[in-house]
Amino acid sequence: MLLSIITITKDDPTGLQRTLKSAQAMRAAGVEQIVVDGSGDPSIARALIERNGFVGITLAPRAPSGISAAFNAGLKDARGRWVWFLNGGDAVHENLEVGWLLSLLEMTGSDVVTGTLHFDGEPSPRSTPPLHYQWPLIACWISHPATIVRRQLLVDSGGFDSRWRIAMDYDLWFRILKRNAVMDVLSIPLARFDVNGLSENRRTSKISEGEAAAVVLRHSALLLAGSVWIFLRVVKRLGVAFVQSLLRGRRRNL
Repeated sequence: MLLSIITITKDDPTGLQRTLKSAQAMRAAGVEQIVVDGSGDPSIARALIERNGFVGITLAPRAPSGISAAFNAGLKDARGRWVWFLNGGDAVHENLEVGWLLSLLEMTGSDVVTGTLHFDGEPSPRSTPPLHYQWPLIACWISHPATIVRRQLLVDSGGFDSRWRIAMDYDLWFRILKRNAVMDVLSIPLARFDVNGLSENRRTSKISEGEAAAVVLRHSALLLAGSVWIFLRVVKRLGVAFVQSLLRGRRRNL
């Protein structure tokens, strides 16, 4: 199997319905979708699936134990070579061509494919940051609803760390990129983002900011090493260019 979509949900049947409906064409193309339901009452999600005639969905009820644990539970059940974490409330972008995406995943030699998000209420998708901003990872510009990762890389990286309530994806990107993962960065919207989700909630914004700061400190050695590596490469390139310029000048004088 090529791709697994993992959708975690808790007490949000409206958001879940939106996500499942948006992924119908993906499932019709052979993509599996696993719904990790932490509501404590799977009958609501099961009735929603049956009422809407959704097919190709595996419902995985579990006791509420945090977002990271739900992600990891879905990862454990996933069979696809690639995994896409698309939370309940978020949606596959309506302009995304399913066949094109699956062909890309089949052909690419990368480990991670990340696109852009279209936030609900905004007229157009947000753009990909310029290259100079992408690394070192001083900000979490890689959005997990618009990112698809090889399943084995996620497993080898240890999955999501349950110590984080919100910044678990930021921490994961550090651990993945530390393994020299190759990434395809696309300026193409892969998903619509539910602005009513936990990460956009004003009540949890302070927690999010605090966790992001803690993640940065936890991976400070990697950030510093990356910065030094870039600096040394620039110095070396400038030195080589300077020497070549001197040699070129001497040849002209011969």
